[in-house]
Amino acid sequence: MTSPFSSPRPQYPQAPRGFQSPQPPNGSRSRMVLLLVGLIVVVVVAAVVFAAILYTRGSRTASEPATTSPAAHTPMAEPTSAATVTDTTALEIMHGEVTRDPNDPRAKGDVNAPVVMVIYSDFACPFCTKFAQEVEPQLDDLIENGTLRIEWRDLAQVTQTSPLAAQAGIAAGKQGKFWEFHDAVYGAADPQGHPEYTEDSLVDFAEKAGVPDLERFRADMTDAATVKAVTDANQHAYSLGIKGTPFSFVNDAYIGGYRSADYVRATVLEQAALAK
Repeated sequence: MTSPFSSPRPQYPQAPRGFQSPQPPNGSRSRMVLLLVGLIVVVVVAAVVFAAILYTRGSRTASEPATTSPAAHTPMAEPTSAATVTDTTALEIMHGEVTRDPNDPRAKGDVNAPVVMVIYSDFACPFCTKFAQEVEPQLDDLIENGTLRIEWRDLAQVTQTSPLAAQAGIAAGKQGKFWEFHDAVYGAADPQGHPEYTEDSLVDFAEKAGVPDLERFRADMTDAATVKAVTDANQHAYSLGIKGTPFSFVNDAYIGGYRSADYVRATVLEQAALAK
């Protein structure tokens, strides 16, 4: 018997086993799949087209020869001599360096030679050594036949003892042996090195050069007036804008740095022709 005061237990329907969230209708799902597939196709096609464009451009560039100006294939010809200067101010400076002093002990060649080479040099400069050993001997015939005169100028700066060597050159010149001293010093120098000098070593070179009075040579080498002469010579070269050695004025041309014997000789002969 059922009590009247007891309510009947409500009955709720149970969810079926394997319950899942509601799914979209079949038509909507198909449309979404088609959109995704279409998008993928478009991306793939675009990538293929882009790659084809790049390949075509690359092939064209590789197959076409590079276009360059004719000048790029024409090597610049090396000058065979120094150019003639035309600037009047520069020429005035260059001509002002020539003295043609017949009593200059550090000059050689005819005082009236059509070409005068004023050379700035340093006994410790390797390229000056190379010039003295390789170029100057090739100019001897031009000095002997009256075409060329060489006038020496000091620019003693390469080593701490460069000024002392320049002073020694002046001292040798006072006894008429500058060029013999020049040949002895440069003849013993290494064209790859920077020789250092002492008073004693320079006296030895003076002896080899045939300087007759070595005591006088030593005194003249260290004399205050000789020291000042070298210092003044350096400052004068700097005032002209000459900073390195060897450096030469050759009439209306100049040669900065070392050049071959052929180059220097050609410059001398060209200036000689212009001087006629």
